[in-house]
Amino acid sequence: MRTTIAFASVAGFVTVEALPARQPRRYAGVMTRTFLRFGDGHIDVAARELWRGDRRIDLPPTVFDCIAYLATHRDRAVGRDELVAAVWGKTAVSDTMLGKAILAARRATGDTAGAQAILRTVPRYGYRWVAPTAEVAADAPAMVVAAVPTTAPPAGRPATAPQRRRTALAVLAAVVVAALATGWFGARQAPETAPPRAEATTAGRGDAIAVLPAEVLAGSDDDWLRLGLMDLIATRLRARGVAVMPSDSVVRVVAGSQGRDDAQRRLSGAAAVRSLVLPAVRRSGKDWVVRAELVDVGGARRTVQVEGESPITATDRAARRLLALLGHAQAGDAPADTDIGLTELLQRTDAARLADNLELARTLVEQAPPALRDLPEVRERVIRIDLRAGRFDAARAAIAALLARVSVESEPVMHARLLENLCVAELRSGRLAQARHACDEAIGLLDGRGEPIALGRAYNDRGILEAREGHADAALADFSRSRVAITLGGDPLLLAQLDGNESTVQMTHGRPAEALPTLVRAGETFRRFGMANEYVTSLVNQIGSHLQLLQPLDALEASDAGWAERARVTDPQVRSAFEAARADALAANGRIAEARSVLDALIQRTAPPADPGQAARARAIEARLDLALGDAGTAAVLARAAVGALDGTGDEADRADAWLTLARALQVTDAGAAREQASAFAAWAKDIDDPRVRVRADLARAATADDAATATAAFEAALAGVDGRSELVAEAAVAYGNALVAQGRLDAAAIVAGRVARAAGQDFDCALLQARLYHALGQDAAWRGALAHARELAGERPIPQALQRLAPAAE
Repeated sequence: MRTTIAFASVAGFVTVEALPARQPRRYAGVMTRTFLRFGDGHIDVAARELWRGDRRIDLPPTVFDCIAYLATHRDRAVGRDELVAAVWGKTAVSDTMLGKAILAARRATGDTAGAQAILRTVPRYGYRWVAPTAEVAADAPAMVVAAVPTTAPPAGRPATAPQRRRTALAVLAAVVVAALATGWFGARQAPETAPPRAEATTAGRGDAIAVLPAEVLAGSDDDWLRLGLMDLIATRLRARGVAVMPSDSVVRVVAGSQGRDDAQRRLSGAAAVRSLVLPAVRRSGKDWVVRAELVDVGGARRTVQVEGESPITATDRAARRLLALLGHAQAGDAPADTDIGLTELLQRTDAARLADNLELARTLVEQAPPALRDLPEVRERVIRIDLRAGRFDAARAAIAALLARVSVESEPVMHARLLENLCVAELRSGRLAQARHACDEAIGLLDGRGEPIALGRAYNDRGILEAREGHADAALADFSRSRVAITLGGDPLLLAQLDGNESTVQMTHGRPAEALPTLVRAGETFRRFGMANEYVTSLVNQIGSHLQLLQPLDALEASDAGWAERARVTDPQVRSAFEAARADALAANGRIAEARSVLDALIQRTAPPADPGQAARARAIEARLDLALGDAGTAAVLARAAVGALDGTGDEADRADAWLTLARALQVTDAGAAREQASAFAAWAKDIDDPRVRVRADLARAATADDAATATAAFEAALAGVDGRSELVAEAAVAYGNALVAQGRLDAAAIVAGRVARAAGQDFDCALLQARLYHALGQDAAWRGALAHARELAGERPIPQALQRLAPAAE
């Protein structure tokens, strides 16, 4: 699919004489050593370098040539053929290759396909460099260029088309809910996860402090101190009101780092914190020495060093000194010996949990003296281990027993934490009424208790519950309350998870444009933290949003980013969901063979086995591809299998998609069977309050109707029920518009086709409808242009024979 197409207008093309292959590029207008300055960057054409600020951007030669050619010809639009000839030195360059180069050029310059503030697509023609740009001598100082718009900004993205139905969204919502319902303690630390890239965040620095793992100069039996003392210092600081980044999040960032400097650099780049605490511990005879360095974001360093008869005692004293430096002086002595024993058990257990060694954490508790093992603080650790390991029944039983021992009056915070854990266990077990009761009680107890992370988790849990029950507004309200609390607590990962939750709700309710910014923000956080499963999950939903908004190249870009990360994905459900989304993105760009290859691999996977739901969704996508390619028999077989398999809660929209394909395929091979399927589809859909289901049931009824009046009534019902969802508007309008053209009702067809006229700029089906209508209306120039445009969008998708016969006249 060519990226030069944006809307339905028709324009001519400019052709130039092709340059010989491998000929050095020469750009008119750059006769001396000059820089082209734009925004925060500049192009050094002679040196073939692009700079953003003080950072050089390394680029493939063709990507740099595209940027340089467009920037030096910024006084006009550059035709697609001219650009191809100038950069590649030949005309036989695929639209996909050009599209990828333009995407890379936008990324390199800081632009996006949505914003087009630097490199704008000129519909049906080519591209134009529109960023305010100044040509200055190479040794001139940086200058500010006034932002003077050259033309009106591009119109908003049009509605999506029928082939852009999302088959992975419901599953991804389930993936997100499953991952987030356990809170941060429920997420897995995959051993294969690669370290995050150390990049500076664009967000402003927060008020939180992060404590790094301790450097331990002791025997191998003391390895637990690395994470245990880190978490103990964080716990002591947090107890005095200091916002401290959760230890789980810190461990995610520094996993695999090469030394303390590398860990510090990664943490500074991944999270917005105001200070870092760098602890170290060593033996000194019979005593222990703990040294903790407080490093502010500006580089100021302050150090405390204390001794104690145990590492716990010394660390407690170091934490008190740190609190004094931070203006939170704490009175009192070190803990008693009995408290030291409990603290060491808790920190040893937490160290094992932070290292994702759940069995070791459980063993440490089981081997502890009974007097410690039965304390509520210790039993609560076991509950969290059970939740993380997916032992929800065991967790519920343990919570019930502990709630009977821990009263609201004596220990309200512990009681509330147990209720929050109970909410998670009930939610993951599908006991929604019990989960709501536990969440409500937990929120009531935690509100105003100075426990922002626990309160934020409880609101997050209840928001997930509201989303599962279809209460979008209530869910988003709880996610907003959770965000306020978690921001105070300083947990960037839980904030990213909230972004994912909010975007899932928005997408489910037909608001992909609202979902995209939060999806991108969450994905960047997950990427920085090296969380491959979560990052790819966010990319799946980004792909879905872009396709719903009819942005196929943006969807493909997100798909390519996930494809590069696929080897690090350890969750098979995430992997299957991504592969289905990848296939959708490829198909939307006309790359049918690649889409089939991905889908076949998904369906046939045996080690690990493919998720049955995602395999069914893959069959539904293949059925759509087969029907579009004219193989109705195979399409019917695949669609029937998908309809039978997609019968669970949350599968409704995907099942409706497959059922519509089944009805349309059978209409080609067995009209009686098609009517039976449409009738069964309608009977199933009548009690489902989802426009995606109702509209497709109406379209199936229209496709199998015996007479034009019945079909028209069904089409009208479909259009009336789209509920403002752009993808449903396009799906219904294309089907109805084609039927009206076939009946010769051209006035009515023009009205219906007008609803997707803008979508024809990028959507193949809408473009075909436009070509059919223009030809039927006798608009010779318009239909020739529309047909040529449809060919540009087609990729491997065939142009219908009826239009192909007219093709010679359109050349």
